[in-house]
Amino acid sequence: MGNKLPEYDVLMFGLTRSDFPLSSVSLALAREWAKTNRVFYIDRPFSLKDIKDEWQQPGFKERLPALFNLGTPYKTLVYPESSYTRVTPLVNLPINFLPEGPLFQNLNKLNSFLVQASVQKLIRDYKIKNYVWFNSFLPVTLPVLPPSVNPKPLANVYQSMDEMSQEPYIARHGVSAEKLALKCCDLAVATSTALCEQHELSSGRKVHLMANAADFSLFENAMNKEFEMPVELRDNSRRVIIYTGHYSDLRLDHELVRKICARFPEALVLFVGTFISEDLAKEGLLEIPNLKFTGNKPIDQLPAYLRHSHVAIIPYKKNELTKGIYPLKINEYLAAGIPVVSTRFSKDIAAFDGPASLADSHEQFLMQVDSSLNAGIEHGMESRIQTAQLNTWRKRIETFEAILENYLETKP
Repeated sequence: MGNKLPEYDVLMFGLTRSDFPLSSVSLALAREWAKTNRVFYIDRPFSLKDIKDEWQQPGFKERLPALFNLGTPYKTLVYPESSYTRVTPLVNLPINFLPEGPLFQNLNKLNSFLVQASVQKLIRDYKIKNYVWFNSFLPVTLPVLPPSVNPKPLANVYQSMDEMSQEPYIARHGVSAEKLALKCCDLAVATSTALCEQHELSSGRKVHLMANAADFSLFENAMNKEFEMPVELRDNSRRVIIYTGHYSDLRLDHELVRKICARFPEALVLFVGTFISEDLAKEGLLEIPNLKFTGNKPIDQLPAYLRHSHVAIIPYKKNELTKGIYPLKINEYLAAGIPVVSTRFSKDIAAFDGPASLADSHEQFLMQVDSSLNAGIEHGMESRIQTAQLNTWRKRIETFEAILENYLETKP
């Protein structure tokens, strides 16, 4: 913590809910921040539509009473090195389908008021005094706390994490909401250089880089640790080319994925993470014999998959969405020590040229995968791990605290 910062709590309002199983910027920050500060993670509100869709899910059933103020909204989530408090806000109305206009705006004000009521109760119940309001990429609902909330936060912070306009569902109201969030917040941060530049240009204000990172202690040098063989690899004798995370139709280069499978028929190309079956079927990916999709896996299982793989890949397209991406997985791969091959899709990924192999074409990508497989795991491992050590969540929090300290010193 900076020398002039008071002790403070963190109220984080995140797009991803606290039981999201994959790598998440806001959840990773919450877990790291909780090692030194009280952290309250306010889940993205459930709507009445969510009740219909998720009625049978255990995580939803547990929260159901709190949605209607019939039970405690708080639960302590415990991790190996930290713990924080999950907050379930009151149920919201499903309004994203509505067109922009007075009806949407009025109902959105109601939804924001319901979340605000949960926040004000949280402040009373835990006697919160000094705190930061940290809205993590949820600009439509309560991007900043209004003056009526007492006590006021040290700073209202808005964090941009992706190119909002390229995701159809959130773009519907998110684009205009994010512009307003950037205008109204005290501190604006973004997870990539391109997002900082874009938002500074459109808003005329300073947007600070708070880049993505990795849970270094979780992934640290997984190549030299012993992990139980993942079930999908127990009968496998082939070399493994791995990708971790959601298979996004908007991000992944399907043609390149097909070429990887064709160029290395003797290898298993393994995608560990969620996917949409219709997207895979549309691209003919389900019919490729050496391509396997595991489905959802918790983040703490990923090091075991990396330990038993030979090269990690990021085969992203180069488009408007990916140019603003600093991928979480790059530092996870590097911390594990595994060789990495990626397309050169953004300014931030370009900074990893050296510890990772970056390609400007499909053929170059395939050649670099081949070279990495032939060189072996040990080649370049030390450089990869050293790079990951520079990109931990603790270092990101230290970066933010320096920004916050400067803001408080210059605040009227």
